[in-house]
Amino acid sequence: MIRKNIPNLFTSINFICGCLGLYLAFKNLFEAAFFMVLLGTFFDLFDGFFARLLKVESQFGMQFDSMADLITSGFVPGVVMYELFLKIGIREQNFLFSVFENEFVFSFAPLGLMGFIIPLSAAIRLVRFNLDTQQKSEFRGLPTPANALFIASLPLLLEHKYFVFFKPFVYSFTGLLVVVVISSFLMNSRIRLFAFKITTYQLSDYGYQISLLLCSLPLFYFLQWVAVPILIILYLFLNVIRNSF
Repeated sequence: MIRKNIPNLFTSINFICGCLGLYLAFKNLFEAAFFMVLLGTFFDLFDGFFARLLKVESQFGMQFDSMADLITSGFVPGVVMYELFLKIGIREQNFLFSVFENEFVFSFAPLGLMGFIIPLSAAIRLVRFNLDTQQKSEFRGLPTPANALFIASLPLLLEHKYFVFFKPFVYSFTGLLVVVVISSFLMNSRIRLFAFKITTYQLSDYGYQISLLLCSLPLFYFLQWVAVPILIILYLFLNVIRNSF
């Protein structure tokens, strides 16, 4: 019984990381929210690994994993994007509703809701992944954790001294909307992307994975956590090269 629930324990931690990430993102604590997404992604990798290792894969585990991913890799980047829309000056409005002589006031920014296209797209992506038998050894479309890490790390990237010049271009309604659209498209595209799954024991079959890992070492040394979004862009670029041959 314990052996069967080890993967679910990792999924549960991923779920909790997502809940904490949501709270932190609403508080504009973007760096802490990013680390919750990063930690959730770490545990997300291990739930599947241990499920395969212990041979306890199940439909329950797969669905639970997707629900946890929807929180950590869907809603958290959606909230980060919503808060970034507020940060550039999109104003919240008060909406009054009367139900049975009771008045309720809701405050939100209608244009900021564009940010929640990301969790909607992540949900569609996760359902497709569960139903798609072609994604056993490689991905079709950008995985939701990679997309979440990029969106959650965007505020960190734009505050870094080497990339602050991008800030005026990204921190505008058009700039953020472009990020939302590209993000949503990449998650649900049919672009072939390599995975870090061991399917053969031929080292030559993992040239692109090894290249990305080797690039990560100097990037993390010089840029620390800001290396994460750079590596995701590099990951996409390597796949463009891979798919060209």
